[in-house]
Amino acid sequence: MRASKTIRIATALAVAALILPGSASAQFTTGQRWLGAHVGLSGVGSTAALGVNGEIGYRENIGIGAWVDTWSYGESFGSAAGSVSWNVRYVSLAGTGSYHFPIESNAKLDPFVGLAVGYFVVNSSTESSVTGVTYSGDASRIFVGGFGGLRYLFKENMAGLARIGFGASYLTLGVDFRT
Repeated sequence: MRASKTIRIATALAVAALILPGSASAQFTTGQRWLGAHVGLSGVGSTAALGVNGEIGYRENIGIGAWVDTWSYGESFGSAAGSVSWNVRYVSLAGTGSYHFPIESNAKLDPFVGLAVGYFVVNSSTESSVTGVTYSGDASRIFVGGFGGLRYLFKENMAGLARIGFGASYLTLGVDFRT
């Protein structure tokens, strides 16, 4: 339920940004900085991930950045005999590198491809009133991912972001702000 509300809010922000007038160039340049927030569909647990991302223009068409995502999922079961519940929480920390393709025919578009190397911080817990057992543990690990995406400039300092790939989330939608 919480994830659908978050997706509705992100969609409303994207629609509002689309109808606002403005003309600007999204062409990626050295020293350019972007900071944003996004909603993604996690490849682990099939749930919505919330996150923040940033990117700096390192060289012409080359960006380096980072993102942090978090999501959780779980279940509770109960009957007259007792109850059982479990929960898994992920925090994904990643460094990224991307190549941005210049599009001279449409200055509002900034397509890119990139790689991410990161670390999943994973915590899990289980409680059972049936057996009286409580368990908690972690399974943190390194991950490597690839992605492609598009930044579309709505205003001089605001852009919509769509990214697909593998790693922390396979589909991400968000809003970036040039700082």
